[in-house]
Amino acid sequence: RGDVLETLVLLNPSDKSLCDELRNLITDVSQHKLLVFAGPCVEETGELMLQTGCFSLRDFIQIFTDKEVGEILSSADPSAKARLTVSCPDFGEWRDSGLDHHNLQDFIELRYNPGCILPEMEGLEEFMEYLSESLEPQSPFDLLEPPTMVGFLKLSKPCCYIFPGGRGDSAFFAVNGFNVLVNGGSNPKSSFWKLVRHLDRIDSILVTHAGTDSLPGVNSLLQRKLAELEEDPSQSSQGNGDWAKNLISPELGVVFLNASEKLKDIEGNSRVLKSCDEAALTLHYLDKLGIRPNPLSRDSGPRAEPTVLFQKMGVGRLDMYVLNPVKGTKELEFLLQQWSGNSYPKEQDLPLQCLTSVCALLVWHPVSPSEKIIRVLFPGCTPQGRILEGLEKVKHLEFLKYPVVTKNDLKGPPASQSEKLLKQRRAESKESLKSASKLSLVDAGAPVPKEKAPKVERKEVKAGTKEKPKSLGETARAGLEEEKAKDARAKLDSSMEKLKADAKPKLSKEKAVPKKEPVPRKEEKKPPKKDEGAEVKGEAKKEVKVAKKEVKAETLRKDAKENKAEAKAPAKTPTRKTLVPETRKPLAKAGSIKKPPLKKEPEK
Repeated sequence: RGDVLETLVLLNPSDKSLCDELRNLITDVSQHKLLVFAGPCVEETGELMLQTGCFSLRDFIQIFTDKEVGEILSSADPSAKARLTVSCPDFGEWRDSGLDHHNLQDFIELRYNPGCILPEMEGLEEFMEYLSESLEPQSPFDLLEPPTMVGFLKLSKPCCYIFPGGRGDSAFFAVNGFNVLVNGGSNPKSSFWKLVRHLDRIDSILVTHAGTDSLPGVNSLLQRKLAELEEDPSQSSQGNGDWAKNLISPELGVVFLNASEKLKDIEGNSRVLKSCDEAALTLHYLDKLGIRPNPLSRDSGPRAEPTVLFQKMGVGRLDMYVLNPVKGTKELEFLLQQWSGNSYPKEQDLPLQCLTSVCALLVWHPVSPSEKIIRVLFPGCTPQGRILEGLEKVKHLEFLKYPVVTKNDLKGPPASQSEKLLKQRRAESKESLKSASKLSLVDAGAPVPKEKAPKVERKEVKAGTKEKPKSLGETARAGLEEEKAKDARAKLDSSMEKLKADAKPKLSKEKAVPKKEPVPRKEEKKPPKKDEGAEVKGEAKKEVKVAKKEVKAETLRKDAKENKAEAKAPAKTPTRKTLVPETRKPLAKAGSIKKPPLKKEPEK
């Protein structure tokens, strides 16, 4: 800064710092101002490449439209109108600036790229030499600084990061065990580096197209990897910790790039940033690192087939579907065989990089059926029509038919309903088995049927005599006594057949009558003789003795009245002989069996 001239030089500035200094220059009170844009510019638009981002004609016009800048310029004296001379690229947007449409000439006089008027001066040469010493390129380790933390970052869940990279973005997609870096952005200071430097490996790099908006960030990474190989190992003996830190960077895996081998012979121009120059630099770096780029394209068949990038048992599978370009097309063949940056097919309206841009669909299939299937589409700079054509080739994929999908959803609702029905049937079958087992246990239980039988017998006996409830021991005895009663009945039947010849036919009728008549006690004691001998076994001893006394009294009366007792007496005696010894243990049954026939005969 002097009394007459003030000079400000910005070396490798950011877009923000450049805009701030331009505001200060325009609003300065001096009448004569000079603005020089120097450095690499993009070939198509003439944008100035900065440390972060680009500076275009639109950014320059935006400064003049600022409210504060407009007020300062409008308040200046019209007689002392300022003049601004701009030295800028003479191609792209700067050629047809259109600044006249914004009425900027009313406030400040603008001139673009005037002819060289100043003669050669020693002072000017010394100034340029001074600037050239300060314009040395940054070291790769200063441009991409080493990590500040010890250890590596491990990404276990699917994630996707988008990094604004100036004119072009950069993306980083990772799953458990594999990651993909998509493009690098237009900034030489890679926007993705702050994340990637904490990884131990970049498994794959996908460059969708060879352009100035995608390759500069990748080239900075490749340049740093080369600098690590060329770093002098002798510095380690000096105990320099910075040297060891510089060597910490992620390893590089496979690289996907569509580019011609002829680009290696191109010598780039430092003033103009061209796509072919960046692609040539990329191929040069990859060749030195021993990495061969793999081209990507889709077959011309009816369906797009996936390329398996990663697959691990118990983790999942990562597939890549290439939707564009198509193998065998004229554009792709020209790009891979003939393109050197200076010639394009005349019949094409769109740039060659757009027509041959890779459009890739990445699909992550996790092992767990309940986890979401991740689908990410990286279109690059592919035209919309080509993207839709590619999507037609993958419309048969079921996981693309849902906004959010898992493996369970792909099985379909009918399958899930059938599974529910199966579960219900299994539950019902288990319940039926439980109920069946309970029933079988009830049926197998011995005491259950025996308890029911005595209940029925008690009801029958209540009409005649009251019984006490039988115990388990008495029921067991009843079974033995039933067998003895059967033997007694067989003997009675044989004796009765002998007596039938002597006895009158009335006896058979009299025996049948008491079975039909229900009420009197005397007739109730007949059936226990043949049918219910076992039912009366549980009667109390006192009741049995009373019945015996009554029967004896009745028999004495009947014997005195009857004259034909001679034939009946022998029938009674054998019954006594047979029954008495067998029924000595149960006294109640012996009396009931012997005496009922004596009661019935005299009545008849």
